[in-house]
Amino acid sequence: MALTDLTGLAGPALAVAAACTLFSTRWPRRARAALAIGAAVVMLVPFGELSPAAYLRGATGDLSIASVALLVRSLLARQPLDARNRLALQMALAFAALALYPLALGLGAFDPYRFGFGDPWLVGALGLVALAAWRAHLTPLALGIALSLLAWAIGWYESGNLWDYLIDPVVSLWAIGALLIRAARRVLQRPAAAGART
Repeated sequence: MALTDLTGLAGPALAVAAACTLFSTRWPRRARAALAIGAAVVMLVPFGELSPAAYLRGATGDLSIASVALLVRSLLARQPLDARNRLALQMALAFAALALYPLALGLGAFDPYRFGFGDPWLVGALGLVALAAWRAHLTPLALGIALSLLAWAIGWYESGNLWDYLIDPVVSLWAIGALLIRAARRVLQRPAAAGART
């Protein structure tokens, strides 16, 4: 099995396992772990020619290294990400998605996707962002970029484009959606706070 297949099949399996833990937050820790492991195993067991993970992979494509790393962390960590690290990740992912996808889909004449094919400026900029994140104690963001750069450098995926290691539509929608929900909550809380003062 190629390296890209390991990540490609693990991504959907981990995503389903993580979703199961979200819907079982009131369960005991061992029960949640058993549910997550069971869901991941079921996703990897072939039914006919392909496993459910393979079918889901065919629909969504390969998840980025950043997505896989986030899913692994969500399943293994005892504590969720603190608000500061979560916001930094969401902002970085949302910025990258909004900078890449509209232009790559033809919104303008400039296509940033082509810089993912080994452009030294993009690689250098990402290295500086990872270093700045590490110095600011934003370890998950720094590790996500570093792991993506490392996987790209060794050719982990079939794609040779660095963007495919950094972001994907699934994690981009998560980040943008979370930021929109956060902004909506702030807007809705302002009238309530103003009413409480009067």
